Amino acid sequence: MKLVVLRNIVAMLAAPIIKHSKTIGTWIAARLEPVHTAWKKLSKFKRNFVVGFIIAIILHFSHHSDWVSQMENLAMDSMMFISQDTPRMATGAGHNEPLPFTFIDIDEDTYRTWGEPFHIPRDKLLQLIQYAAEGGAKAIVVDIELSGTSDKDMDLEKYYKDYGKEMPPLFLLRGFYPKSKSTGQKDYHIRPSILDSTASGNNIYWVHPTFKLSAYDQVVRYWHLLAMGCLNNQPAIVPAFQLLIDAYLGTAEDLPIVVDQLAKLTPQTCAEIEYAEKPLHGEIFYTGKKIELNREAHERIGERIIYTLPWKPRSTSELLYRPAYKITEAKRKLHNSAVKGRIVIIGASYSDSRDLYQTPLGEMPGALIILNAIKSLHLFGQIEPPPFLIKWMLELGLITLMSWAFTRFSSLPGAMISGVVIVCIFLPASFYLFKYGLWIDFAVPLLGIQCHQWLAEFEEKMAHRHQHNVSKASESEETR
Repeated sequence: MKLVVLRNIVAMLAAPIIKHSKTIGTWIAARLEPVHTAWKKLSKFKRNFVVGFIIAIILHFSHHSDWVSQMENLAMDSMMFISQDTPRMATGAGHNEPLPFTFIDIDEDTYRTWGEPFHIPRDKLLQLIQYAAEGGAKAIVVDIELSGTSDKDMDLEKYYKDYGKEMPPLFLLRGFYPKSKSTGQKDYHIRPSILDSTASGNNIYWVHPTFKLSAYDQVVRYWHLLAMGCLNNQPAIVPAFQLLIDAYLGTAEDLPIVVDQLAKLTPQTCAEIEYAEKPLHGEIFYTGKKIELNREAHERIGERIIYTLPWKPRSTSELLYRPAYKITEAKRKLHNSAVKGRIVIIGASYSDSRDLYQTPLGEMPGALIILNAIKSLHLFGQIEPPPFLIKWMLELGLITLMSWAFTRFSSLPGAMISGVVIVCIFLPASFYLFKYGLWIDFAVPLLGIQCHQWLAEFEEKMAHRHQHNVSKASESEETR
């Protein structure tokens, strides 16, 4: 009984809605009738062209959506996988010589040899830094956080205090606290270091290795060029490894100039950091190069790391690999050929370091991500899309091709022909221009072809159904 009453009430409420919806539908159909008539008068090629153009506009405005971003990531990851460790990617635009690196790795064997210490032993770290500095390294990167204390800090502090300007520049990692009650749920509080009162100059620079993971697969693809932090209630700017090293590789005089430019961006108080960092814009200039500090607001690909060196614990001409224990436990004086004139990075890959991450080239330690970022910014710069006019000329050419293919053939062959053209033209063009910091996206056009194919299949089904209904009506007339 209750169900009958409830059904009657719903029917009474729904009746006026249904009545008005039919009226509104009839009104909309009447208004769209001229558009439908005009659409039917267009040739199939013109209809396909309009559909392709609309799809291109939708994809353009959906550029920052997750599904387009994932397609773009898949395309760029594939390009990096194809290009990894190849001679053509050893140099970039305007660079005739590869950028030589040496990775001094605190690997699993080193960790066991050193007795599985809780902290990286300061005396061992000092040996590694001395070997690189006295061996004539071009620059030294220390991817070891020095926020903890030990009973062997004194010698390391004294070494940094006496570090001379004639020595290669030394880049030290600055760590940040994660969000917690102690930080007021903020992520910009800097961990104090044993060297805060010592490493304030003399060719020693604090940097940070903050990279961004893609949320959907936890792969490290992007970098931050700057981080703002608060140390002892004082605001500070902490640039990325790759930014300062790239400035130094231009000319040694550029490094302090860039540091001064960055200092001008420092907010007045720590309270201003969370408001100053998010809208941070600006440009850094050095050696004829312009670096945009916030490329995410302009183009997402501008903050991409171009990975070219995979994680292989073996040496190549571009990257020398040295287990740390072979240096610290050496019984004789080592030759400096492994570090002379090279960028030396000291980092860890042993499992307990918790410093291993997923990248487009597979798992690698954080030090190797820094190394790839240094090479990426120095040789390839910030990745750029083609100029707007060129991009839309390519889009219109592709739309014209798809319109012809879907006019001349059915949906599946049309999609296959369009896809083959993209693979044969866009893919080689992307591969060739990749090393010059220019990215021609071939994934989004393929996505556009897929959308066009779905619409073409729908149109074919509707045409087939209409033809079937006409044939059935004719048969009924003949039967009568």
